[in-house]
Amino acid sequence: MVILNDFTDHTYSTPKNREMSISSFEYNFSNERRGIAIIIVNDQYQGSNKREGCEKDKQLLQTTFAQYGFEIRCFCDKKAADLIKELKNISKEDHSKSDCLVIAITAHGEEFRDKSVREDLIYTSDKIITTRLVLKLFSDSKCQSLIGKPRLVFIQACRGTKMDDGAQVKYRSSTTSLPQNSNDLIDCVHMRTDNSDMSDAVMEDDIQAQNTPTDTLDHNSDLLNSSTQVLNNQTQNLKLKTVEVSPFVNHAPCYKDFLVMYATPPGYYAFRRTTDGSWFIKSLCDVLNEESDSALNGRPTKNLLTVLTNVISRVAREMQSKSANKHFDAKKQSPVIYSRLTKDVFLTKKN
Repeated sequence: MVILNDFTDHTYSTPKNREMSISSFEYNFSNERRGIAIIIVNDQYQGSNKREGCEKDKQLLQTTFAQYGFEIRCFCDKKAADLIKELKNISKEDHSKSDCLVIAITAHGEEFRDKSVREDLIYTSDKIITTRLVLKLFSDSKCQSLIGKPRLVFIQACRGTKMDDGAQVKYRSSTTSLPQNSNDLIDCVHMRTDNSDMSDAVMEDDIQAQNTPTDTLDHNSDLLNSSTQVLNNQTQNLKLKTVEVSPFVNHAPCYKDFLVMYATPPGYYAFRRTTDGSWFIKSLCDVLNEESDSALNGRPTKNLLTVLTNVISRVAREMQSKSANKHFDAKKQSPVIYSRLTKDVFLTKKN
């Protein structure tokens, strides 16, 4: 029996013993190149506090993905239009000889709600873009040389202003502890102390009226210059003047052959530490670095989803905020994975 798979460029057959070739269930990671790792680091949005610790995120991401053989493309503090231009140029490159693509973002973030519509927002140095815009640039329709290849996206940014109080859990081992780093700071932009964790949210009293980009990709600009961001003091939400909003709810964009991992669930803060970097990025890089040892010595024993589940566990169990402000003290965080991968990913080492 021959099966034609509409998301791959090959066919496979089922032997009489019904054993399927292992390659039929795995993405091909034996191409000439590993691929590009796009690292987007936004330190400061206009008028807000600097994201102390984001430089650490940058270093961790560069080191981790470089050791897996990725070509690093780093974009720091780009304006929205410039960043989109750079990403569009990369999407137009030939990725046919690459294994995959990685996008890692560390920036301020927020959510946009209007009636039944929800979008995740990322702050650049001058304007706001949606995560949907970034991901759409590398979808099958926009980047055909990546068709059938995994696109792995990691986003460190707030997705709202809710706090996770966590729950009491009894551990069998006494070795598990909740670190309370005295060098941590809080990053709710309007609040600064010297001994607390920080969240990657831009609060409303620091936001200036401006044009807000959307994920429109037509005509002369990727930014919808006619949309204006205003503040609504009663609802404490970002409001946009829009035209004919479709009645749908979208918690997160995730296209075919994409894996998108957020630092936090929809509506919640994402924390960061000035000395160690963000909780999510540090845990992600720590786990990937540990797994790289098995990759060096041969075939990895765990697929990527299993590895990333370990990242969720570390952040959720081992991290807890410490702040002089009670509103931000003793809070938890749990990363989230959205996957439309069609096969397993094994991050082998690239010679």
